[in-house]
Amino acid sequence: MRILIHNSDSPKNRGDRAILVGLIELVRRRWPDAEIWSLSQFPERDREWFGIEFLPQSPYSTNLSQWFALLRLARRSDVVLWGGGEIMKDYTNRLGLVYWFVKITALSVVNRNIVGAFQGIGPTSAASSKRLIRRTVNRTRAFITRDDESKTKLLSWGAKRPIVASFDPAVMGTPSEFDSGLERRLVDTSDIDAAFLRNAIGFGLRRWFHYKQAGFLPAKYRKGYDQAEGADSPELVVYRARVAELADRLIDRHDAGIVFFPMHMDASEGDAEFAESVIALMKHGDRTRILASDTFSSNDYAGVMGQLRFFVASRLHSAILATMANVPSYVLYYVDKGRLYFEQIGMQRYSAPIGSILDDGAVDSLVASLDRLVAESDDVRRELSAALATMSHDLEVGFAEGLAAAKIA
Repeated sequence: MRILIHNSDSPKNRGDRAILVGLIELVRRRWPDAEIWSLSQFPERDREWFGIEFLPQSPYSTNLSQWFALLRLARRSDVVLWGGGEIMKDYTNRLGLVYWFVKITALSVVNRNIVGAFQGIGPTSAASSKRLIRRTVNRTRAFITRDDESKTKLLSWGAKRPIVASFDPAVMGTPSEFDSGLERRLVDTSDIDAAFLRNAIGFGLRRWFHYKQAGFLPAKYRKGYDQAEGADSPELVVYRARVAELADRLIDRHDAGIVFFPMHMDASEGDAEFAESVIALMKHGDRTRILASDTFSSNDYAGVMGQLRFFVASRLHSAILATMANVPSYVLYYVDKGRLYFEQIGMQRYSAPIGSILDDGAVDSLVASLDRLVAESDDVRRELSAALATMSHDLEVGFAEGLAAAKIA
């Protein structure tokens, strides 16, 4: 049995890596002896991290020779799982929807056993975009979403393939043991030792308030777009200052350090750069670290997070890794996927839209919410453990249901 997982941006995105780990776990539980392939520009590194084979190309490649290599592998595979962190939406651009329609159509020509695996459907307004998403989904044999709202959208847009609602498979990972080897790597790369880490608060934050809603092309490719203006909008300036204030307040309140956990390693996303800009505004920058070295697998990252006191996220998958490691967490969600995940684990009381950080008194409100999170941490850990155990079981059930709907044994 050969399984091809067409993942999203796992070579550069730690969140998508966590999803790939979960997909691999689900495949192995279903087909223990399967030969599993995926895509990466860093095949040797990722072969070591994930324990599967990799076709040496970006999941977003536009190189025709690489596409032909992908199609040859797809033709030789028994099942193609189109999974990962990709969210089908049009609020940033519609070009990405065209890319996926063309690619999934090409793959479906050489292999009809394509299953959409735990995808999300994000904010989409144009009727043409909804039609294109529907047509792409209809090129699969069945489509598994990671939430009920995504399923509802697809059905309302007229998708004809079986749609199964499930969860985000990133919760299927297993945090690495925080042993002397992992600590040594942490010290060598990031100047973080066990003593600092165990008295630290985690931040999994990204830049925000810089995206501009676009049409067919991403905003940065449109005439007249000012990259500097987009990167430093007035809202982003306030957001950065509020994060710095929050970090300083938490350090004083808990006599703790702060560790930033960048999730997207591509320079265009700038998670580590954003952390540096926040630290530059802090009073207690000397009590803050950034785990920027890209030498840690997804499970290693979760193992490190598992030592923290609590976690504050805007990157959803930093929160998923933290909750997977049983760390009490709070999310400032920027699209529905963050809200939905915290609803699924019964922690919606510890979530808020990211726009709320711009409100007057936002830092006071956040500190009060985090005080409650700390006070309830024992109960939260028990609730997280139970919720993720149920979710893991239901992911296996959802995967089996999706495969059955696709008539794949």
